[in-house]
Amino acid sequence: MTIHVYSKPGCGKCDAAKSKLKLMGLPFTEHNIEYYTNHHEGWRTDDSADVMAAHTMLDTLPIFRLNDEFHDYPTAMRKLKDTGIQARA
Repeated sequence: MTIHVYSKPGCGKCDAAKSKLKLMGLPFTEHNIEYYTNHHEGWRTDDSADVMAAHTMLDTLPIFRLNDEFHDYPTAMRKLKDTGIQARA
């Protein structure tokens, strides 16, 4: 499973989510949401529109992208648990 976490600096909930993933031993790619929500070169080809839509719909941070589906933090954790991924000892 591919895990992307869209967060912003100084977000306690974002830091907690990333810490939990590390404890679980799950590799993930971290993205600063502010990059995707500001106009920049290449926004049409770097998934900015999809990330912005997810940010608008979910209205919370962090945003997880599991494979190609966007989820809020609680839903992403449930989905990861449902896949049988367990925290490492």
